[in-house]
Amino acid sequence: MAERKDSLSSPAWGFRLMQKAHRDAVDAALARHGAGEVGQPFILLLLLRSGEDGVMETQRKLAEHMRVAPATVTASLKLLERQGCVERVADASDMRCKRIRITEKGRSVAGLCLAAFEEVDSAMFRGFSPEELELLAGYFGRISDNLKELSEGGQRP
Repeated sequence: MAERKDSLSSPAWGFRLMQKAHRDAVDAALARHGAGEVGQPFILLLLLRSGEDGVMETQRKLAEHMRVAPATVTASLKLLERQGCVERVADASDMRCKRIRITEKGRSVAGLCLAAFEEVDSAMFRGFSPEELELLAGYFGRISDNLKELSEGGQRP
């Protein structure tokens, strides 16, 4: 019998297993750094990097940057708001529009998240040479391009 394309030893399964291991390592590192309760650390990092004032245009823009549905962002923002990490502020020119701003506590928590991600990244790439990392970055770029094309209705496998 021919080996199935989705064999547990295939690169696709290896990628899935690596994603799961990465998520587990990130969760553990976030807990070690005191940021285990943050639901969506990526939101804090986006806000942290969105400028000196830490304000993101709108919730919709945040969802676009994260490539998720606005409803997903809504749930995460509610949690982050309850935790005191973000606040919604009315736009001075359009009171109906709420901008998302990171708070000082959010900046502090984002710093903890960055430290956790750096810990995971360092461990994940331990033992790789600069040349191997360059090759790997190229492979990841090609994989990302292929997946983007597929998700945009392009080429089918």
